[in-house]
Amino acid sequence: MFKSFKVSLLVVSLALLGLAALPAYPSTETASLDLRPTEVENARTLLGENPNGERANPERRASTQDGAGSGGQVTLSIPKLGLEDIEVPTADSQVALDQEGIIHLKDTGVPWEEGSNTVIVGHALGFMRTKIPYVFYELEKMKPGDEIIVKNLAGKEFTFKVFDLLTVRPEDYWITYPVDDKTVISLQTCTPIPTFEKRLIVRGELVS
Repeated sequence: MFKSFKVSLLVVSLALLGLAALPAYPSTETASLDLRPTEVENARTLLGENPNGERANPERRASTQDGAGSGGQVTLSIPKLGLEDIEVPTADSQVALDQEGIIHLKDTGVPWEEGSNTVIVGHALGFMRTKIPYVFYELEKMKPGDEIIVKNLAGKEFTFKVFDLLTVRPEDYWITYPVDDKTVISLQTCTPIPTFEKRLIVRGELVS
């Protein structure tokens, strides 16, 4: 009987050691902002600034953006920033962002889909090779009530009014997800210059 007890004790001890060796996972996930939805996992990170390459000179910026992208589903106008009918190609890579300066993030919404979140990413300070290097250089000047106008290929306009500005971490990919009971646009750039360690998000709600 004493021998059986020793064997049982050994089995229990080994089992406890096995459990102790398992990796520990947090029971909750820390959010960067109170606005963050609950029970959301970040499968990707937000695009941002590539540390390699020669930066464009912001002192050479024109008062209005006269560059043109490589075409896409939409054009973007922001009267507050002097942007008018900027062609926005659809892509999802850092390479494309560095080349174009502005992209409509692939697999996010389009304005004509109810309940969508159209995510447009643009450089604040691109590179010498970037087609539109400063498109969102002044994005931080946007205020609630400012207009963001998107046109589709047929020329139909979709007007958004800014309702929120927030700064998030690159891993806060949840900002690309739809917003409950709203059709929205999310403009994203890196902040602050020159560290580019955060992402500035300007959100507008469809009004017409």
